[in-house]
Amino acid sequence: MSRPGFVLEVDDKTPPLMTMSGSDLRLDRFGIGTGVAYGPVACRSRDPVGKVNAALSAPTGTAPLAAQLAPNTRLTLLVTDAGILPAPYFDPRRTLAERVLEAAARAGVDDVEIVIANGAAQRWSNARVTEVLGDRVATSFLPDGLVVSHDVTATDLVEVGAVDGHTVRVNRRVAESDLVVVIGVRTSFVDACPLTCGLTDAATVQRLGAAGEADAFTAGVRDLVQDTTRVFALVAVLGQPLLGRPLRFVSKREWEWSPADRFSYVGARQLAAGLPRQGAQLLHGGPKADYAVIDVVGGEYAAVQSESRLVWQAANAVELRGQADVLVTSVWGAAIDPSDPVGSPLSAARHALVTQAGSHLGTPYTRKDGVLIALHPLRNRFSNRRQSAAADLFAKVLPQTTDPAEIAERFAPALEDEWYLDLYRKQFADHPLRVFQEWASIARATARYSDVIWVGGDRRSAAVLGHRSASTYADALEIASDAVGTTPSATVLRGAGLALGDVR
Repeated sequence: MSRPGFVLEVDDKTPPLMTMSGSDLRLDRFGIGTGVAYGPVACRSRDPVGKVNAALSAPTGTAPLAAQLAPNTRLTLLVTDAGILPAPYFDPRRTLAERVLEAAARAGVDDVEIVIANGAAQRWSNARVTEVLGDRVATSFLPDGLVVSHDVTATDLVEVGAVDGHTVRVNRRVAESDLVVVIGVRTSFVDACPLTCGLTDAATVQRLGAAGEADAFTAGVRDLVQDTTRVFALVAVLGQPLLGRPLRFVSKREWEWSPADRFSYVGARQLAAGLPRQGAQLLHGGPKADYAVIDVVGGEYAAVQSESRLVWQAANAVELRGQADVLVTSVWGAAIDPSDPVGSPLSAARHALVTQAGSHLGTPYTRKDGVLIALHPLRNRFSNRRQSAAADLFAKVLPQTTDPAEIAERFAPALEDEWYLDLYRKQFADHPLRVFQEWASIARATARYSDVIWVGGDRRSAAVLGHRSASTYADALEIASDAVGTTPSATVLRGAGLALGDVR
């Protein structure tokens, strides 16, 4: 059983604490009284097959999966696009899929396909399918074209109804299936719905992610898809990442570092200093982690979504006393990009403002008009052609305007641009719609702060985002003093994983 998270109050005896900035790891001191939030201790994984079998045979709110299968069942496995970072050594979705396929084989089901619910995100390559679902599933389904990524621009999407006058279309294979088994993982408290954003058409995805869109529309689309699709959900709830060597120390609390951990930290610093690019890529370019499967929840879709959130909450909530004036968060490149040890400025901003600062139970870490201080170099670089839409947004659009509504109106033609769409369909790039929506979420998150300051961040990049930069943490506090005074209360988010703030 994992030890729970807690908040360390810094005093004069507190040792230097580890922070992460892109591919840079260092030990920093924080002011007396600063609250440092540690997530639960990462644990080694154990074989989840027993939990999977229990979820299949005694599901929530519906009959066991075996009772819902028959030889003439048209079965579709819907694999959610979780984007687990750091990447797991062994993706639990593989075990979930294999157990479902074994149950289908015992029932004599021979019409089975796999659909990836990626929505406007990158479609999956064969290598990605093999990495997540394993050789056994990949070699059985890929050669016959039975694994497909959803395409929000596909011409054969099926109309299933309308919500608030808006026609909703979904993936044809899913719409024509007798049973859809959702295969997913829970890695955060976010109430995401793969049946809506992952399977619908571009127009629906655009409206779902529009700034200021009423929750009633989102709920309406979710209800419509559920009402027209027979769904059995199977979700693995994951713990915190336990990194492999030589980065195991990142997953530990500093005062529990062994001599080997301290040696690894020093070695990582020296390697990065001696070989900046090669060392960073070697250590932080796609590291692997072990994730314990806390529980596996199966059954009726809405019930599974709700129950898995509660399980993740119980395992990851950290209680904090009151809202702070300042929130400090590291941005580690390996947690925002699967291959780049630093990551792009847009990915860094989304991680700091939306993922980290947004991981709470309803009461934000900081008061309204507080200050967010993030640690990341914000270098203006995007790793490859698959990030063309994000690179163009950053270089050509944001210098003109950062207003999401104005961007959506002025740059709508980009959503139909054949270059971007070809990259999405054939080169495994994000659809430009996803890029605009991610910026909208960043802008909404930024609006609640009086200042967002990047320690060590490139000044021009910070200015493009509408933020500011500082050379050191002390300089950032001095800049923030105009909004929060000279003795602000501060909360620091510590760790490679994601905690859940229970601010009281």
